[in-house]
Amino acid sequence: MKLLSFLLMITGVLVAGSGTVGAKPHHKKPAKAAAADDPDGKPVKKHHKGWPSPSAGPTESGDPELIFTFDDGPNPKTTPFVLDTLAKHHIHATFFLVGEMAEKPAAKPLIARMLAEGHIIANHTMTHQDLCRLKDEARAARDIDEGKAAIEKAAAPWTTVWFRTPYGVRCDRVDGLLEARHLQHFHWDLDPQEWKHNNTQKAIDYVEKEVGRMTGRNVLLMHDIKKATVEALPVILDWIETENAQRTTDKKRRIRIIQSWELAIDKMPPGFWAWFKDATPDPTAWGTALAASLP
Repeated sequence: MKLLSFLLMITGVLVAGSGTVGAKPHHKKPAKAAAADDPDGKPVKKHHKGWPSPSAGPTESGDPELIFTFDDGPNPKTTPFVLDTLAKHHIHATFFLVGEMAEKPAAKPLIARMLAEGHIIANHTMTHQDLCRLKDEARAARDIDEGKAAIEKAAAPWTTVWFRTPYGVRCDRVDGLLEARHLQHFHWDLDPQEWKHNNTQKAIDYVEKEVGRMTGRNVLLMHDIKKATVEALPVILDWIETENAQRTTDKKRRIRIIQSWELAIDKMPPGFWAWFKDATPDPTAWGTALAASLP
């Protein structure tokens, strides 16, 4: 079993348990929450507008911090290029996979590559349904559970711990489903909406503008199934390197990219990571093992 997967399971760590208040949902405008016992799907009186902000908590370093996440894959036509770019820039991201994509034959080697190269994979449901819009709560529950099962089957022996709801929706039903599964929502702060316009330059302009002026910790949402993501990502990462070089010259705080494994360790209970290192038979090997088996 991958080392970080084991750590996540035994600590029950869920990164960024809450999301961004008022954040724009991706893919489409979410419906108002449908009550679990409402067969007509009528909106309930109480529904949530969004997830708390910042998505992954405050900056730990004092630097502007950026976390890369990708939704909706894997796609053999596009995901390899995203992985190539991340590898070139030594970035470890989190991929929120859709179960029906993960169970396709061509997906298994891609998932194996994600894990071998140090990325974290997570659950984005089985069929990417709006869990608040579905009339049947049992169906919504199945979409979460079947997604987890399909992803873990393709990634065995990996165990998924992190979760993101499709469209970023939140409602009483979603809150209940996540609470029953001891899950928290891993939301985002920045959404270039390349899923919607599929315009490379728009995605680049948005990310450079937002990242250039950020002061805290931000989770970036992109989609490894989109051509615009494939084309925009290398430009964005080259820009960050150039921007950081200039900031170093100007003695300004550099943009720090938070690796997925760093975020996991950061969210562990106080003292746990130190305990794990002490408990490792060869204390000098834990960093190498973590870097080799995941990030």
